[in-house]
Amino acid sequence: MSRKSVTEQVLEYLKEQIRVGRWTYGEKIDSENQLTYELQVSRASVRHAIQQLVALGVLESFQGKGTFVKTLPEDVMMSRLGSIYLNQDLHTLAEFRNIVESAACRKATDRIAQETLEKMESLAQYMEQGGITAEEFERADAEFHNCILNASGNHMIVESMKSVAGEIRKQHFAFHTFQTMKRAAEYHRWILEAMKSKNRELAAELMSQHLTIVEEEIYKKQE
Repeated sequence: MSRKSVTEQVLEYLKEQIRVGRWTYGEKIDSENQLTYELQVSRASVRHAIQQLVALGVLESFQGKGTFVKTLPEDVMMSRLGSIYLNQDLHTLAEFRNIVESAACRKATDRIAQETLEKMESLAQYMEQGGITAEEFERADAEFHNCILNASGNHMIVESMKSVAGEIRKQHFAFHTFQTMKRAAEYHRWILEAMKSKNRELAAELMSQHLTIVEEEIYKKQE
């Protein structure tokens, strides 16, 4: 290995071995001595790389036992999540949305900025006005939900929902009618007002009710 940024190269090597499945969740990685011999670098470089992954929460070291994979690197988790979400049935996806977005709504209510609330107000008014196409409504609907996801302040929530964005759009077009759009617009208004009032539990409950109705509409369409 090049002498330039040796620790960084060891770090990337270790992450790559986890990515490709050489060591997976809960498994013990090779010892410092084994890695030093395999990579032909100093033991200090290996140790420093391992310490960085421990600090990141990817690895966990135990005295006398060795170092184990504690979790997967974020990009690996996102990739695996994306593959899991592909081709899921709409009912499973709707249930997933309900769980994640209700929690995001609760968090966002505490953290949301005034300018985001103002943007959501404009989107809510646009959806309430009527006379817009299902496609136009869907774009505003998606942006409204994205405001909440981003305001949650949790990037894992944001990224996981990005992974299912395409499937969610399929959901919307599966059930959007004048009546369902009108009902969705009403729920968006109620959710927004609860968030403005800093009523986190009400906002989360309304989001759950809204997405439960989405799931019920999907069932009706597929009967």
